[in-house]
Amino acid sequence: MVKFLIFVGILYAAGRLLNQQKQKFSGITESEVRAKIETKLGPKMGEDKAAELAEQIVSKLRDKGVIKAEETHDIVDASEGAVEDVVEDALDAVTKD
Repeated sequence: MVKFLIFVGILYAAGRLLNQQKQKFSGITESEVRAKIETKLGPKMGEDKAAELAEQIVSKLRDKGVIKAEETHDIVDASEGAVEDVVEDALDAVTKD
């Protein structure tokens, strides 16, 4: 009975640890995950191998939907469109007067 309780305690601790690790990476971007992994593993296993491992981890996390995709291009494209609209509206307002 004691062995069973110890086993259950170990499983519970492992589950909590995995959940904490998942929450660390939840909601951050791919580049932030890569940087975090490469910073920790680079000195231990070399920059090239750390980059390869980071790419594998990022692809798995992306497939599971844990991390956010890079949104910089979408934001830049949307802001450029918004700026163009504002400029056109301003030019229209100026030319009407």
